[in-house]
Amino acid sequence: RFAVSVGYWKDPYIQYFVRQAKERKAPEINRGKLAYELERRQCKCYYARVHGVSYLIKAFLKKTECNCQIVNLGAGMDTLFWRLKDENLLPRKYFEVDFPMIVARKIHNIKSKPPLSKPIMESHSGDSLLIDSHSLDSSRYSIVGADLRFSSDLEEKLKKHDLDIHLPTLLVAECVLVYMTPQQSANLLKWAASTFPVAMFINYEQVNMTDRFGQIMIENLQRRQCNLAGVEVCRSLDSQRERLLLNGWETARAIDMMKVYSFLPHADVERIEGLEFLDEKELFEQLMQHYCICWASKDSSNL
Repeated sequence: RFAVSVGYWKDPYIQYFVRQAKERKAPEINRGKLAYELERRQCKCYYARVHGVSYLIKAFLKKTECNCQIVNLGAGMDTLFWRLKDENLLPRKYFEVDFPMIVARKIHNIKSKPPLSKPIMESHSGDSLLIDSHSLDSSRYSIVGADLRFSSDLEEKLKKHDLDIHLPTLLVAECVLVYMTPQQSANLLKWAASTFPVAMFINYEQVNMTDRFGQIMIENLQRRQCNLAGVEVCRSLDSQRERLLLNGWETARAIDMMKVYSFLPHADVERIEGLEFLDEKELFEQLMQHYCICWASKDSSNL
């Protein structure tokens, strides 16, 4: 929300899910300079993440001419459905999955905020829209409360909301698999690869976590009671690729966020670099080298 308010990218919908960030104080007030510098770099890391993931999603939508479905795993308060609708890039159906508690909060926000509910109604056709405390189902958008660690339960709930396994399917997971054990994430990846004949999987999460910088990241998260159960798969770009290939995907690629950043439009990168001055670029590069975007595909129809 703060990155959007500063102008890193446009998202008119995030304000309805996340309260305005408090004004940041100078680094010497109640915070160390290093923490302050990391926070500023994190905004640029988010910028690369949003644009990198968006690039792959739009490539898939254009390749399929939107005759596809998207399943956003662990979607949280993500606003992608509304942003795609604004760009006339909605797939045939857009699904979101998260824990029932998270889903309930999101549905409450949607019901109470017309700028969120109106686009859902506008894209809806057919029978009346179904909505209760833990699920929402319209003809183009569904939110499902489920635990991603149990793929049979997940599939059953998605099919109740008209998941079509024969449609080209894009699955997106941003900082989700790392919170599952390697076996649990492997089961999810295997389920996706075996269920959809034509599919793509996009995964954004940590990488290079065995070096000193990675260990400091892990320790900082552990101090906040945040356990990365799947961090052993985040050893390297190779280990990220191997996980996808070992679990039924035909092709897989992985690049770190510094590489993603170098691919972004030069004029826009110049614009965002002018938003907040960074006096030490080495810290920014270290941070970017510890996150990556991986994508895998399975393509029985040579799409």
